[in-house]
Amino acid sequence: MPTYRFREIKHQGSKNLPCPACGKKLRRQRTFSQTLNPFNKNADGQVKTELEIVRELHATATEWEQKPETHPACQQQEAS
Repeated sequence: MPTYRFREIKHQGSKNLPCPACGKKLRRQRTFSQTLNPFNKNADGQVKTELEIVRELHATATEWEQKPETHPACQQQEAS
């Protein structure tokens, strides 16, 4: 059985926000990705184009960048 390799499209997002609990600056990076393949379809049922994937990844990264995160140390204090 052959192995199919589909091209992966990536977008890297980063955020540099203050921690809501302690106020220290918090920096995070995350890579968002999707593959360009015949199973990756949009709402119309059509195969997504590369431009559609790039726009979707950019929107997802922008949404993630707006969400606040707390320091790991602050999370442990809240859990205790």
